[in-house]
Amino acid sequence: MKRIWQLILILSVTGCTTPNQRTESTPQQADSIPEKVSFVKQGKLVALLSNELTSYYVVKGQPRGFEYEMLRAFCKDMDIDLEIKVIPDFNHIIDSLVSGAGDIAAGNLTITGERMAVVDFSPPLLESRQVLIQRMPEGFKRMSHSQIEARVITNPLDLEGKKVHVHKNSSFYTRIRNYSQENALHIDIVPTSPETTMDQLIEMVSKGEIDYTIADENVAKMLRNFYPNLYIETPLSLTQRIAWAIRKGNDSLNHMVTEWVNTNRGKAKYNVIYNKYFKYRRLAMQTENYFHTVQQGDISDIDRLIKEYSAEINWDWRLVAALINKESKFNPYAESPYGAKGLMQLLPTTAARFGVNPDEIFTPQKNIMAGTRFLNWLDIRLEGILDDTTDIQKFVLASYNVGLGHVLDARRLAKKYGKDPDNWEDVSEFLLKKSNPKYYSDPVVKYGYCRGKEPVNYVRKILEYYNLYSMYAAA
Repeated sequence: MKRIWQLILILSVTGCTTPNQRTESTPQQADSIPEKVSFVKQGKLVALLSNELTSYYVVKGQPRGFEYEMLRAFCKDMDIDLEIKVIPDFNHIIDSLVSGAGDIAAGNLTITGERMAVVDFSPPLLESRQVLIQRMPEGFKRMSHSQIEARVITNPLDLEGKKVHVHKNSSFYTRIRNYSQENALHIDIVPTSPETTMDQLIEMVSKGEIDYTIADENVAKMLRNFYPNLYIETPLSLTQRIAWAIRKGNDSLNHMVTEWVNTNRGKAKYNVIYNKYFKYRRLAMQTENYFHTVQQGDISDIDRLIKEYSAEINWDWRLVAALINKESKFNPYAESPYGAKGLMQLLPTTAARFGVNPDEIFTPQKNIMAGTRFLNWLDIRLEGILDDTTDIQKFVLASYNVGLGHVLDARRLAKKYGKDPDNWEDVSEFLLKKSNPKYYSDPVVKYGYCRGKEPVNYVRKILEYYNLYSMYAAA
């Protein structure tokens, strides 16, 4: 079944590989695949996600989120890559999907008639009610449940004259507006700034900056772990369905997603991801500080140092963060079996060469200083070698991993075999071939055998994380 769906995808959509593996694609017949049908490229799904705890976020360099992990599981089963685009303005996530910015939208989206007029929906991943978010009364820890309920709104009719802050284009706005009209209530519905996330609205209620907002119950239960002064037990709707939105006309993708969700919902794979985010949330997040790091768009707790030393070598700090993630998962005490140490996995000899003593190598500041200086040294060397420096950072990353000599060998092989020695795709082809005696024994090769798969995958993985970080954190 997996291969059948993969074949359907390839036959139904235009062909293109991932951004880091571009090749010529076979032109499609204009009358067989209308351009408007799908933005899916061969082997890649472009997903639009909101930057929230249920959808997508980054903690300690690792992308997380219930819907992100579900999409990743779907793509793994379909043998396709997942590309994330974060839509900072939640109000525009459906509009962005309709306009062709992606193939699928995942942002804790409720299935509504208004939305179904412009997009298709997958089978529901979750079911949840909309609930009123309000603060507990002062001194609630000393009160009984009945005493608390006597001091909060438990009947939505009591919202008469109250201000409720919600996103204008959300299902919450529609629900509270309709409720107000149906019951002839005067509820002051305040549209919030498009940049304000659901998580932030709930925090504003907790801090007393606003009195009321509305959220899906699953989100409210998750966030109450961090804001125990919230009362979330007043329902405003019946149970509603939460699903992924798919562009209308993309029937092949719609069919694939429908089949996959129906097959997996309630099964082991789904339950593991669901429990991680909705049942055992404290284990996943652990501390309130952890949560605030997510809200602020931080990648790690050493972002300040990464920014400082990346600026000194004129590199995007998010690319350096992606390298650190690949090298050590942001563990300053990481050690490899080959003697590399610290955040950027430096050999003591390399660290010393760039001003860091062996007893300083596990110090984050010193390790990042030496690692970025090493990157800069490689950058300068390659600037003097490459005629076209378009791909220079890919060459630098590969050299950081496997050594400059092996990368220069691959350039010489590329040139010998009529390929472009300044193009990373051409050169990476010969890095892969350097494990073959025909190539590592070639007279133009100076550094012999190389397990070229490692540096090629290393560059690819770092760029994948860099793309994720670029959508999540500001430059």
